[in-house]
Amino acid sequence: MQGGTQMRNYLPKEKVAVFPDVRALITNCGKFGEKTVYKYLVNKDEVKELSYKAFSDNIINTATALYGLNLKDKKIALLSESRPEWLQAYLATLCAKAVIVPLDKELMPEQIIGFLKMAECSALFISPDYKTKLGELLAEAELDYIFDLEQSNYTPYEGSYEDFATKKELNFYELCAYGQHLLSVGYMGIYNLSYDQDAMASILFTSGTTGTSKGVMLSHKNLLVTAAQCANNTPFDGNDVFLSVLPMHHTYETTIDLAILHLGATICINNSIKYVLRNLKRFKPTGFVLVPLFVQTIHKRIQDEIKKKGKQGTFDKALKLTKGLRKVKIDLRRALFTEVIASLGGRLKTIICGGAALDPELVKSFQDMGVNIYQGYGITECSPLVSVDLYTRPKTGSVGPAIPCCEVTIIDDNGKQCEVGEIGEIAVKGDNVMLGYYKNEAATEAAFTDDGYFLTGDFGKLDEDGYIYITGRKKNLIILSNGKNVYPEEIEEYLMRLDTVKECAVIARKNNLDEAVVTAIILPEQSVLDLGDENAIQEKIKEGVLAVNNQLPSFKQIRNVEIRRNEFEKTSSQKIKRFML
Repeated sequence: MQGGTQMRNYLPKEKVAVFPDVRALITNCGKFGEKTVYKYLVNKDEVKELSYKAFSDNIINTATALYGLNLKDKKIALLSESRPEWLQAYLATLCAKAVIVPLDKELMPEQIIGFLKMAECSALFISPDYKTKLGELLAEAELDYIFDLEQSNYTPYEGSYEDFATKKELNFYELCAYGQHLLSVGYMGIYNLSYDQDAMASILFTSGTTGTSKGVMLSHKNLLVTAAQCANNTPFDGNDVFLSVLPMHHTYETTIDLAILHLGATICINNSIKYVLRNLKRFKPTGFVLVPLFVQTIHKRIQDEIKKKGKQGTFDKALKLTKGLRKVKIDLRRALFTEVIASLGGRLKTIICGGAALDPELVKSFQDMGVNIYQGYGITECSPLVSVDLYTRPKTGSVGPAIPCCEVTIIDDNGKQCEVGEIGEIAVKGDNVMLGYYKNEAATEAAFTDDGYFLTGDFGKLDEDGYIYITGRKKNLIILSNGKNVYPEEIEEYLMRLDTVKECAVIARKNNLDEAVVTAIILPEQSVLDLGDENAIQEKIKEGVLAVNNQLPSFKQIRNVEIRRNEFEKTSSQKIKRFML
C-alpha cells in the first residue's frame, strides 16, 4: 500500500469484532434487551419505539418462516420507504440463507419490474404505497410470494398452518407469527444452517448516474466486515442516537444501520426529506450520515437564518473568538453557537458524509460551530466502505486512510502505481470488494486489474500517511483540446459557496470546432429568481461566476453558463444525473 503503514499506529481502538455470520449478529442484538433500536413516526406525529429484543425476535421468526416456505437460496426483493420492517426483512432474508435484492423506491415501475426479472426474484417485501405504484405490472414479475410490510394491514392467521404456504400474498407480521409457530413445534430450520462467508448475500443495482445500471453481487463477508469496520472507525458508541435520513436501500445507510446494531445504539427514522430539520429537533440525534448535497442544504439554511435575524455580525465575532480560543486549547464552540446547535436538535456532535467529495470549507464551517464532519469514501462495489477520515487524527479535505480490511493504490493510465501525491484512479483490494456483476462477466472482468484490484472509476491521490484525497469521477473528467484535465467537482465546490447558487453541475459542451468547453449549469437560489427580470438574473449569476473564475487557473475557468429554473434530476441518494444534461 502506498503512503507507508505508520497510520496503523493511530487507527481507533477496535470496539467490535466481525461476526461469523448474520445469525450471530441478530442473536447479539437480542442481548441488548429492552433498549430501543428504533424510534419512528406513525400518523405523522406519534413516536413509537421498537426494542432490540422484539427486533431480534421478529427477524428470527421471519427467517424461520422464509426457510419454511422453501425460499433458501432464492432471491427476495425489498421495495419500501424507510420503516422499521425494512431492516428486519433485509436481515431475515440473509438469515434464511436467501439473497436480498434492495430496490430504489424512486425507480419507475417498468424499471422495478425489469430488475425483479433480471435478478430472478421469487418473492418481494413491499409497502402498500409501492404496491399501488406498480399496480397490474407486478403480475409480470411472476413472483411466488408478495409480503406486505404494513403492520396495520395485519390480521392474525386463523387457518391451518399446513395450508399457509399456498397463500401467495402474506403480511410481514403473518410471517413472524408463522415462524414463531414453527419454532414452538420444534422446527430448527435456520439453526441447522451453516453460512458460506463468500456466498452471494445481496444484489444491488447501481444508481445509474450515467444512464446504465449493473447488479453488484456482495457476499456475507462483504456486509459483515464493512459493518464492523464502520462501527470501529467512527466515534460512536451504544449511547448514541442517529437520525436515518438516506433511503434505507442506499448502501451507506444500510452499512451505518448495521454498524449501529453492533453498538446497541438507537436509530430514529426520518419520514421525509422535507422534515429533516423538524425531526432533528424532535429526535435530538447525536449523529447521522449524509451525502454532500444535504450538508450543503443544511449549511445554507443556517446561514440564511443568521442573515434573516440580522445576526451576521454577532456570528462573525463569535467565530473569530472561538478560533482564537481553540489555538490555546479552549473549546467553547457549542457554548458560543447554542442557537445553531439548538436548530440541529441540541445534541448533534458528528456528521459522517459520503457519496461524493465534500467542500473542505463546509467541513471547517461546521467544525467552527461545534459539529464535527468526518468524510467517508466508498462505492457500492466495495460494500460500500473504503475509507473513513480518522476521528483520532482527522485531515480536512481527506476521506481518511483505507479501512483495515482492504488496500488502496492509485493507478495511472498505463496501469502502473502512482507516486505519493500523484493523481490517478483509485483501486481497491480486500474483504470489502464485491464478487462481481450479476450475470455480466464482461463488465466484471473490465472492472478488475490483472492482480485483483477493483477499479473504482474515481480519481484521487494518497499522501505520505496513506490518506486518500478524492479529485473527481473518471466519467465526469473534462479533457480540453490542449490536453489539460478539468475536474468538474472542484469547480462545483467553488460555485456552491456562492449564496446565489442553489444547485449546479459543471460539464463539457462542444463548440462549433468540436472542442470541449467548460460549462456551468446553474439553478439560482429563489431570492435570485425572484428578481424576475431575465437580464437581472443573468447578471447576478455571472457576477458570482466571475468571482469563481478569479480563483481558478485560466484553463479551469467557466466559459459558458446555462441557467435553469427547475431542480436537477437526481438519484434517490441526491446525485445529479449528469447523463440527462
